[in-house]
Amino acid sequence: MVCSICRQNGHSAVHCTSDILQQSVARIKAYWLGDNMILGWTDEVIRNWATTERIGLPHWRRIWSMLDGEFRNRGWWRIPLAERQGNHVLEFLNPRPRGINGFKERIQNYVRPAQLPVAPPRPAPIPVPPRPLNRPLPVMRDPQAPNIDRDILHLRRHMEGAIAIHRRLCRDAKARHDNRKKIGLVMDAPDSADYFVDPTCPICMEDISPQTVLAFGCKHTLCGNCTVESLKKQNICCPVCRSPVTEVRFRPNTAPDTFNKISAHLSFS
Repeated sequence: MVCSICRQNGHSAVHCTSDILQQSVARIKAYWLGDNMILGWTDEVIRNWATTERIGLPHWRRIWSMLDGEFRNRGWWRIPLAERQGNHVLEFLNPRPRGINGFKERIQNYVRPAQLPVAPPRPAPIPVPPRPLNRPLPVMRDPQAPNIDRDILHLRRHMEGAIAIHRRLCRDAKARHDNRKKIGLVMDAPDSADYFVDPTCPICMEDISPQTVLAFGCKHTLCGNCTVESLKKQNICCPVCRSPVTEVRFRPNTAPDTFNKISAHLSFS
């Protein structure tokens, strides 16, 4: 990248700060403000120089950009736009000319007043209202302190899980209860001999006596304790033939303890 002002590499015209540019800025600034005039130069000499010097458009634009910095440093931007009208010093830079002839005509037609404008003082800063005394200061959370919100969330999830498990257990218990209601309790004759009599229980392998024997509708026999445990399951079926249990049969000589265990789970048919 070659600068079109100083013909040096490494920067463009909009960032040029070469000696050639600084000399041009010093001449126009002295002509504009009337101070720090270069020795041997006058307003007439500067007007002739601006008219005859062959300066490209990027050069003129860069001069005006650097003069804008002087405009801001003097605080003239705080002067209202209505008060800038008719002031040749404030209207020298803006509006910026668009072409080379526009820059030259601005310099030729400029008439510097005897006194430069004075910028108004800076506005006073807006006071910040004091903090109310009763307003609590923000409390910094200790990273080591327990997080109440997180603990509440974990507890809520644990409770929801426990409630779901409880509901499932209740449904299973209700299903077992409904199944037990469908099973009848039938008393056979004392001399009934149509049971598949087995001397031992097929589940616990304990001996079966006439006082502890019970039978399902399929006539397979079990002891009283195993019969009750079988009825507690959700899918009630015979442990021998796997047929669904629809009734439990007993004899008049069944022991009271055995009868009480089974009658607590079933109804008479």
